[in-house]
Amino acid sequence: GASVAICARGAEGVAEAGEALQAMGGGTVFAQAANLEDGEETRAFVRAAIDALGGVDMLIHNASAFDMTGDEAGWARSFQVDMMAGVRAVEEAIPALEESDAASITFIGSMASKQYFGRRSSYGPAKAAMRAYANELAQSLGKKRIRANAISPGAVHFPGGSWDTRKKEMPDFYASVEKSIPLGRLGTGEELARIIAFVASPAGMWINSAHIVADGGQVASVD
Repeated sequence: GASVAICARGAEGVAEAGEALQAMGGGTVFAQAANLEDGEETRAFVRAAIDALGGVDMLIHNASAFDMTGDEAGWARSFQVDMMAGVRAVEEAIPALEESDAASITFIGSMASKQYFGRRSSYGPAKAAMRAYANELAQSLGKKRIRANAISPGAVHFPGGSWDTRKKEMPDFYASVEKSIPLGRLGTGEELARIIAFVASPAGMWINSAHIVADGGQVASVD
């Protein structure tokens, strides 16, 4: 079992998640509320996590403002949370990552960075910028044996998630999305977690500067 540090805006939710992880056994679990739209809160969380765990081997950035408004405030939120929070976390963690024998940085993007889905918003462009940043890190930090990759999930259904809500409130739309995926179903949280764990862990040591689309074939394009 790995030692894990997690953060989220809601103190109650992140505490519950931390307790659930700790109950699984394994290493240390550090859970702390943090608003990743705030630069200093982001940096402070990374510093506290490194202190609590005694270092860092894998940094996984999975935060998103998920803004679909398309207005200027939405663009600012998306780039603060999706992009800049990742930049700040990485810059704060680099000294500790340099001490690791298996350092990796993994950004969780979206298939919206590859394909237009019917509305103008900041979500897809912010995720595309994150992919470009991952490639930049892979090239610049590779000599320090720090890998960087991006993973873009498609539609993933898990309890309490956005697709769980859509299935209940918009069943016809949910069914149409299922039909649009060659495998005939949405992904699961467990499936995505296994992909992320492989890429981020020493098992994926030779994967660097990669963009992996995990969508069951939903995006019918060649990268």
